[in-house]
Amino acid sequence: MLANPGARRKMMRSVFVAAGVAAAALTLSQPASSQEQPPNKWVMYCTMEGGKDCGVQATIDGNSLLGQFLVMRYSAAYNKISVVGDGQGVRASIQVDSNPFISTSICGQGICQYDDGKSAQLLQQLRSGSQIQIQIQLQDTMAGPFMQTLSGFDNELQKALAAQRSR
Repeated sequence: MLANPGARRKMMRSVFVAAGVAAAALTLSQPASSQEQPPNKWVMYCTMEGGKDCGVQATIDGNSLLGQFLVMRYSAAYNKISVVGDGQGVRASIQVDSNPFISTSICGQGICQYDDGKSAQLLQQLRSGSQIQIQIQLQDTMAGPFMQTLSGFDNELQKALAAQRSR
C-alpha cells in the first residue's frame, strides 16, 4: 500500500479518470452500433450497459476529402462532455459562438473528456449558443475545425435529462 497520502490521491485520481474514460468509451460505442445516427444532428439516446446513462450527441462530419468526423457527447449520468475523434486524441477544444475555446487534455483511447467544471461551463454555453467549433489535436496533427449548429441541442438535452431521471 502507498504510505504517502499525496501519492495515494494521485493514484486514485488516475483510477477515476481511467474509469471515466472507460465509461465514456462504453457509452459512446453503444449508440453507434444500435442505431443509425444522421450526421450533423443532435440526438438523444439511453444505454443500459454499465448502468443507465442517457445523453445527447452529434456525429459531426468534417466535410473534408479525408472523411474526418468526430462525436461530441454530453452524458447526463456523469455530467461530462466528451469528444471522440478518428485517432488518438491528445487535446480537444470547443468554442461556442464567439466565446473563448475551452480545452481538455484528459484523453485516452481516442476519447477526450472534460472535467466537471469545464463540462458545466460548456453545457451552459451550449444551451444558449447557436454554433460550435471543435478542434482535436491528434498525435501528429490537428483535426478540424469541425462546425456544428446547436439547433435542437437543448430540446434533445431536455429529453435526455427527463429519461435519465425516469425509471
